Amino acid sequence: MKPLSQKTLEKKYAELGLSQKNIALLHDYYNCFANLYGIIMVKEAWDIFRHYEGVGLLHKKDFVAFSSIVQREAGHLYTILELKEVYSEETSQAPADRLIVHNDLICPGYGKYTLLYKTEEHRADKPYYLPEDKQKLLSFTTDRFYLSDVGRNMIRFLGNLKSDGHYKDYNGKTIGNISDIDGNPVKGKRLSDFVLCTQSERFDIEYHKSEAKKERLRREYKTTALDKIADRIRIEIQTDGYITASPADTIEFLTEYMDRELGAGLTMGQLEQFMELHTKLNNNSHLWLNCGWSPHGLSRHMGRGVPPSISIGPNLKRMFENGEMNRAEFEQSLKKLGVKLINQVIGNPNRRG
Repeated sequence: MKPLSQKTLEKKYAELGLSQKNIALLHDYYNCFANLYGIIMVKEAWDIFRHYEGVGLLHKKDFVAFSSIVQREAGHLYTILELKEVYSEETSQAPADRLIVHNDLICPGYGKYTLLYKTEEHRADKPYYLPEDKQKLLSFTTDRFYLSDVGRNMIRFLGNLKSDGHYKDYNGKTIGNISDIDGNPVKGKRLSDFVLCTQSERFDIEYHKSEAKKERLRREYKTTALDKIADRIRIEIQTDGYITASPADTIEFLTEYMDRELGAGLTMGQLEQFMELHTKLNNNSHLWLNCGWSPHGLSRHMGRGVPPSISIGPNLKRMFENGEMNRAEFEQSLKKLGVKLINQVIGNPNRRG
């Protein structure tokens, strides 16, 4: 929906009749719902709000009316969507059935809600994660994905990787030199030390005819190489990505992206370290596809263990066959993580990211 003017928004907030303190509290809660759950119905969010705030602070109608205001207010990390906007067979126009959706679940162009649907598929009947106290919940007013010890370790690891300065095709063949946003070569630089538009991003910019659209994308893509791979890892873990099918497939997709688009191919030792960090980050992060639960937390809650095996992807199979990687050593590194390698080959080495 088109954003309202600041004057109109101020009028609507005044009509809501809530104190500035309670309005600020609602903004905090809506941010938490987006960061912790990714997607949640307004009426489900109300139940969680009441769980922590009790009765008497404000009425459900005010909580729902607040969603009508922020739906027309720009600048939030989430978007308020009508249920029938997202699901074509739904007909509900009830305001309480609206969805609070993190903006990262809304994709540009075709397949706008692909990640949203993928996230919902994994949720099944899982209960929403409810932190032990209100302050723990409210800590999610900001994105906490990389704030844990393992998150910081992952960022440190990725940031210290160095680019060889070459773009590759899907067969690993060099097809050009990588330059930063100012046209300087990036060979030998750490991923945390240069800003660039990747070859895929440049293609995306050139594809659009609108100069306004091109400029918006230029601003959006003006990030460090570290930010690009960190964002991809976060989205893959939070939603299971666009088309990934297993942990091995995900690792393959991410490592190929780093090598192809950023020039950061991994040695055997670095791959083992990356896999260990990725596994720990996945298992200990609060995930949208788990209704806010971490896999370890959900396993304890449901009385189940963590999946014990991963399958071989085409890239790993090729590395085993040509001697780039020792399978016995690789299996031993997985064993330390409590994961078994199985022979089924999955995935598509020509997948685009």
